[in-house]
Amino acid sequence: MSIDFPALPDSISVDRVEVAPDVELRVLRAGAGSPVVFVPGWNFSAEVFVHQLTGLADAHEVIAVDPRGHGESSKPLTGNSFPQRGRDLAALLAALDLRDVTLAGWSFGVLDVLSALEVDGADDRVARLILIDEPPRVPFDPANAAEWGEAALSHDGLPAYVKFLSTDRQGFLEYIAADALGVAAEDAAGEPAVAKLVADGARTPEHIAIITGVEGLATDLSAPAVAFDASGKPLLFLAQEAWADDARRWVTANLPHAEFATIPVHAGFLTEPEPFNARVREFLANDPRARS
Repeated sequence: MSIDFPALPDSISVDRVEVAPDVELRVLRAGAGSPVVFVPGWNFSAEVFVHQLTGLADAHEVIAVDPRGHGESSKPLTGNSFPQRGRDLAALLAALDLRDVTLAGWSFGVLDVLSALEVDGADDRVARLILIDEPPRVPFDPANAAEWGEAALSHDGLPAYVKFLSTDRQGFLEYIAADALGVAAEDAAGEPAVAKLVADGARTPEHIAIITGVEGLATDLSAPAVAFDASGKPLLFLAQEAWADDARRWVTANLPHAEFATIPVHAGFLTEPEPFNARVREFLANDPRARS
């Protein structure tokens, strides 16, 4: 059975918000209540959160954002870094005057939301944090069992990744999309959701895809994650089952106050939205402020 990746329904409104000179972000919105803001991962748009925009909007204002360079947001030649995207996100929260926000980042979107927490004043607006299947410290030493990350610091790891990313854009997108959806390589051509996710990612210009892909491999934002956890604000970390043991060990050691849960695959919110949405509801229900 094919993965359900529908078009955006008419119940979702579309806005454009200026966050920097000549830079506007496309913002998808649905529902009313305490806001939950979703940020997608490398190359992809806010449309990947279609099931959250429809499935959580009965109790919350659900917002999903195209970061600069993604989807239908502005695609400037420069400024395509995670610190700048963090500033964009902080500016968006301020422009919309959002408070008591649950900020949720998926994949490299985790780097966007953690970068936003480093902007003066942004932390005052963010009450809860959801980190979806990305280590705050992306590079790791595979010889150190205490470390966990996505980019192995080895001669075979990083060079091969960068070469694949920079020389075979289509092949890399197809690999990333199939992997995110948990579709085997031999079945990817027959799964419409893979083709749709590839087309979604292809809207990001090649120079932005390479810049953010390579920068992400070198990024360590453990510090804002650890600081947020230590602040006493609620934090939910969701990790795919394939590396859940390593992720749980890292989270337990570094984010000891966080809730931890698993999703079946990297984009489990898209492939199995009902249990994902139920876990998010449970997380928000544990904090009475999020129910208002």
